[in-house]
Amino acid sequence: MKASEKKIVDFFATPDTQFTIPVYQRDYNWQEKHCQILFNDIKNLADNSNIISHFIGSIVFIHEGVYTTGEIKKLDIIDGQQRMTTLTLLFLALYYKLKEVGNERKARKIYNQYIINEYVDDETDLKLVPPEENLKILDKIIKNKLDDLEEERDRNIVKNFFYFKEKINNYNEEDLEKFFGGIEKLIYVEISLEKGKDDPQKIFESLNSTGLDLSQGDLIRNYILMGLERDKQSKVYKEFWTPIENNCKVTDGEKIINYVSDFLRDYLTLKNNKIPVKNKVFEEFKSFYKNIDDLEEIKEYSKCYAMLKKPNFEKELVIRKNLEYLKVLDQTVVNPFLIGILKDYKDNLIFQEELKEILEVLQSYLWRRYITGEPSNSLNKIFQNMYAKISKERNYIKDFEKNLLLNVFPTDEELKNNLKIKAVYKDKEKLRYVFERLENSFHNEVIDFSNEKITIEHILPQNPNKDWKDKYSEEELKEMLEYKDTISNLTLTGSNSNLSNKSFTEKRDDEQHGYKNSKLFLNKYLGEQEEWNLLKIEERFEILYNNIIKIWKRPEVKEKQNFEDETFILKGNNSYGHGKLLKNNKRYESFKLLRGAYISKEVPENIKERFEKIIKSLKEKKVLEEQEKIYFFKEDYLCTPSQAAMLILGRDVNGWTHWKTDEGVLLNNFKN
Repeated sequence: MKASEKKIVDFFATPDTQFTIPVYQRDYNWQEKHCQILFNDIKNLADNSNIISHFIGSIVFIHEGVYTTGEIKKLDIIDGQQRMTTLTLLFLALYYKLKEVGNERKARKIYNQYIINEYVDDETDLKLVPPEENLKILDKIIKNKLDDLEEERDRNIVKNFFYFKEKINNYNEEDLEKFFGGIEKLIYVEISLEKGKDDPQKIFESLNSTGLDLSQGDLIRNYILMGLERDKQSKVYKEFWTPIENNCKVTDGEKIINYVSDFLRDYLTLKNNKIPVKNKVFEEFKSFYKNIDDLEEIKEYSKCYAMLKKPNFEKELVIRKNLEYLKVLDQTVVNPFLIGILKDYKDNLIFQEELKEILEVLQSYLWRRYITGEPSNSLNKIFQNMYAKISKERNYIKDFEKNLLLNVFPTDEELKNNLKIKAVYKDKEKLRYVFERLENSFHNEVIDFSNEKITIEHILPQNPNKDWKDKYSEEELKEMLEYKDTISNLTLTGSNSNLSNKSFTEKRDDEQHGYKNSKLFLNKYLGEQEEWNLLKIEERFEILYNNIIKIWKRPEVKEKQNFEDETFILKGNNSYGHGKLLKNNKRYESFKLLRGAYISKEVPENIKERFEKIIKSLKEKKVLEEQEKIYFFKEDYLCTPSQAAMLILGRDVNGWTHWKTDEGVLLNNFKN
């Protein structure tokens, strides 16, 4: 490896040299703001004679070592492609402007020294050779076929060329000469690596660790492709990596978001049953990846990931809708499980009806936990190996439900108590999801919720007007306002602005926009009421709730053959456990705390000594694993119900009155 400081124009002017950008490099992604900074820096250099140089960073390239006379040297640029591509666009803009003002000599110099190799006999005579798509664009610009760029107008490489062209549009010959003088002051550090001697991958990773803004996906792509010969690189890139990237790209307005890093993290989680740390995905991948044969499987799983990120492309309506619903619930931690399930669906290992049922049960689980305030961070552990658990016996539905019930699946009663008072208006996207399913689940006239005019409406307004204040006492109105953002007081309308804070009767009877004339099933009850008060809020909640538990069902637990088949659950602030009651001398007295339970490290002083003594013993027996904030049970632990409850809750309690089945039945019921 050699490093030296040079002028950037001298690097571009190197004779008989091509600067090739390998396909594994990121696409050219400099935006106008980056070009603006560079342009202003050059202009400042041009205007200030006291400044003799300006450093623009390093350029790292790989070369072959020995070249024969007359051979074109091809340097693979592994760092610096963004700056070199941008400068090439600037050279092209200057070339055309110099021709326009009549300075043919200077135009030819720029063209022959910095843009092309005049006498090269190759596929292209360009100095800078980017990957295929950008190469075609540069070729059009060089051939002055600017009208042919219409379809590529949204690409950065086209936008930036026209940006520079516009910036120098009013420059005369003197301005152009002066500006070029600024370019001549740009310096860089050249780092050359010899193929076969230096390790470009290690250099690349080192650059990344010192501030190069590369994603884990970028590093993985380079790792896969960098060691291959150029022809093989192109083949693997087109056949595997491009489809993987395309499957992981999502268009958000004018912005394109690339989720390759997230997908590969989910893929590795699925394969290893363990979630890699976000900034360690590349390291995990290197340990996992064997050869390019692995890419075929990764590509197939990326198609399943695309179904999660872009469900609107799924042909089967029932699957598409359920994937769209899951996306709204916004729990990406379930993605490793889902890509495993979707892959089996694509491979015909499970049928559409089974997949539909899995997706519906998952929605119910996630939504119930959201309503009851269950911490979402525990979902990581639950779903990192869920696919492995339920796919083993291929009894997907039964085993999935069984595993979910072991991990806090809120009961109907818990759901009801929390939903009644939860301010669901705060998360409008999830609320629209609930209303959409309620609206379209019980009759044939389906409403298209892509209609942006359908909005959420407060029945009792957020700011009641005089009509409301005159109708109800201050105390009654105060009580009603406590429910204003709950599901009971919310509905859908296509006329929110028309209804606003009007009285209930005005909202009900409005000829065009009122509840009586609404096509929405949700508003049928409201159109039949004489007034809106606490009693009606309660009554409407019961109606909604009874429909909700029909849609977001909790799996039914079949009658157990004996008590030892029952699983009991207990959770604390930062702890969770499940266990079984065991028969001992014809009585149920012993309790098995099952592996997977976890307990907090922080306990009150009154039990600390006893707690630490137990912990020490369990660690020595390798039953417990110490983590940052918790102890995790790697093995089952046999004890009494009360001791198990003390460990979970961090206080002395009667375990018989705290451990419950997933239906809420107390352990005490099984004592005798």
